[in-house]
Amino acid sequence: MLQSIHDKLKGWLAGVLLGAIGLVFVFWGINWTMSAPNYAAKVNGSEISSSEVRQSYQQQLAQVERQTKGSIDETERNEIKRRVLDEYVNSEAVVTRADALGYRVSDGDLLKAMAQVPAFQVDGKFDQAHAVAVLKAQGRSISEIESLFRRDVKLRQLDTALTISSFATASELKQLRALTRQQREISWFTVSAAKYTAEATADEPQIKAYYDAHKAEYMTPESVNLRYVEISLGSLESKVKVDDAQLKAYYDEQKAKTPERYTQPEQRRVRHILLQVTDPKEDAAVKAKAEAILKRAQGGEDFSKLAKEFSQDTGSAQQGGDLGWSERKVWVAAFAEAAFSMKEGEIRGPVKTQFGYHLLKLDGIQPATVKTFEQSKSDLEAEYRRNEAERLFNNAQDQLADAALQNSTDIDVVARKAGLTVHDIPDFRRSDGGGDLGKSAAVSDAAFSQDVLDGRLSPIVEVEKGRGVVLRATDHKLPQQKPLEAVRPEAVAAWKKQRGAELAAAAAADAVERLTAGAAWDAVAKSLGSTPQQPKFVSRTDQSVPVEVRRDAFEAPKPEGKPVYQRLSLSDGDADVLAVTAVREDPNGDPKEQEDLLRRQLAQQSASSEAQGYAAAARADAKVILNAQALD
Repeated sequence: MLQSIHDKLKGWLAGVLLGAIGLVFVFWGINWTMSAPNYAAKVNGSEISSSEVRQSYQQQLAQVERQTKGSIDETERNEIKRRVLDEYVNSEAVVTRADALGYRVSDGDLLKAMAQVPAFQVDGKFDQAHAVAVLKAQGRSISEIESLFRRDVKLRQLDTALTISSFATASELKQLRALTRQQREISWFTVSAAKYTAEATADEPQIKAYYDAHKAEYMTPESVNLRYVEISLGSLESKVKVDDAQLKAYYDEQKAKTPERYTQPEQRRVRHILLQVTDPKEDAAVKAKAEAILKRAQGGEDFSKLAKEFSQDTGSAQQGGDLGWSERKVWVAAFAEAAFSMKEGEIRGPVKTQFGYHLLKLDGIQPATVKTFEQSKSDLEAEYRRNEAERLFNNAQDQLADAALQNSTDIDVVARKAGLTVHDIPDFRRSDGGGDLGKSAAVSDAAFSQDVLDGRLSPIVEVEKGRGVVLRATDHKLPQQKPLEAVRPEAVAAWKKQRGAELAAAAAADAVERLTAGAAWDAVAKSLGSTPQQPKFVSRTDQSVPVEVRRDAFEAPKPEGKPVYQRLSLSDGDADVLAVTAVREDPNGDPKEQEDLLRRQLAQQSASSEAQGYAAAARADAKVILNAQALD
C-alpha cells in the first residue's frame, strides 16, 4: 500500500506527507496515542484505546477547569468522562456500520485527503520548511497514521452521502423563505416604570403582604468560620534556590536524555529538477533527457529557469526547484545521500529514486549546531524552577495528607507538622465564599460537607491548578429569617419597584386599548411622556431593534388593513407599546440566488438531522462493552 501511495503521489515529497499524516488529526480533532495496554470500550468487537480516551478526557477537563477557574466537583468530572467515552463509542459505532454497508477508502481517496493537510500549508500552499518544522514534534508509525486517515475519510464519505441524499421540498422552502425573508414595519414607544415607582406609596398591610410573599429573599446567609492551611505551586517556585552549578548539571542531564532539544542538525538548501518515469519502458529515455538537461545546467544555463521549464515536481517547479532548508531525514535515502555529499554550488545527477530522475544543485549549507549552556540558561532556569517546585508541591501534598490523616480534627497540629500557617476567614458563606479563597465551588462543597461541619478536617481541596487547601469549619450558622423591621427599607424599595412595573404595564395595556379604538399614535405616546420610534421595516435578525421588540413583532398577527398593537413587559420593569403596520418580503438581493441559498441551508439542516439519527441508530444497534475503570 505505501509503495502504491509513493507511486501515485505527484511530487517527490510524498515521503514528507506520509510522515506527517498524524498531524492531520490534531487539526481535525481526533486525539490518539501510540499504544494502549487495555481498552476503554469495545464496539462490535473493535477496541477503543483507553489511553486515547483518557488523553481526550484530560484535554476537555483542562478546558473546563480554565473556564471555571478550577471550580469543578467530582460529579462534573464524571460527567465529562462519560461524555468523552460516549463520543468515542458513538463514532466507532458509525464506523463499524459504515464498514458493514460497504464503505471503503481507495488509495486515491486517501491521497486526495493527504494533499489537503492544512498543517503543511502556508497561505494555502504546501511549504516544505514549515512541514519539516511541524514534523519534528511527531513520532508516529505509518500503519497507524494510514489507518486513522482511512477512518476519517470513511466518515467523511458517509457524511457526504447523507448530504447528497438530503433535499428541501417546495413547502419547506416556502416556509423557510417566509421565516428568513419576511420584514415587518414597526414602531414602538416605551412607558417608563421609574415615574410610577417614584410616585408609588405603600401602607403597612401592603409592605407586610409583600414581605410575607418574599420571605425567602430575606434570609441570613448560611456561613461558617473557616480555618485552613494552603500549599501553592507558585509560592514554592519562588522559594526554589538555583545556582549555575545546578543548572549546568541539569543542562548536561537533559542534553543526554533529549539531545534533539539542544542540537540543530546540519541543513542543506537544494534545488532539483524531477523527471518522472511513468512507464518502466521509458526509463532509458527519461534518464537520457535528464542527462541532456544536466549538461545544459553544468554548461552555465540558469538552473532555476531549467527547473521551471522541465521539472515535474509541481510543488517546487515554479520556485525554480527550490526545496528550502532541510535535514537529511526529510528526503528519501538516494536523494539525501547525494545532497549531503555535494559541495556548495555543485550540480549533480541524474539521481534515481522511486519518484523518477533528479538533478540537484546545492545552494547552501548550514552546519549542525549545539545550543550552549549560556544560550539555554534562561529557559533552563524557568524549567528547573518549575520542575523542582512540582516535586516540592507533590511532597508537600503527601506530607499534608499524612498530617491530616493522623490529626483529623486539629488543624493547628497539622499546620505545625507540615510547616504551614493557619489562615482564618470569618463568616465564609455558602453562597459567595469569602476571603482569599473567593467563590470556589470546590471549597464551598468541602466547607459545608457533613464531615467538616461535624468537626473533621477536609481532604486536600484543589482551589485551582497548583493550589490546594485543607479546611476546618467552626461556628456553623444556618439561614435565619430576617424580621421585617430589619429589612424594611429593602422591602419597601422592592415593593415600589414591583408596583412601578405593574403600573407601567397597566398604562401600556390602556394605551393599546385606546389605539385599537382609533386614538392617534403620537397623541397616545405623548400622553404617557414618551416619544415613539420612527416606523421602519425590520427583519428577525435586525440588531438595531431590542430583542423583546423583535420577538413580539414577529409573533404578532399580520396586520389586515389596520395596525396591530401589542403591549410587552421588559426585563427592567418598563413596558413597550408596539405597532405592526405592514409585512413584506425583503426587496433586496437576487431572489434566485437567495432561493438557492435557502435550498442548500435546508438540505444541510436535513442532512445534520439525518446524521444525528443515523448515529443514534448505529449506537442502539451496536454491541458495546464499556470498561470505564480503564480511565481512572
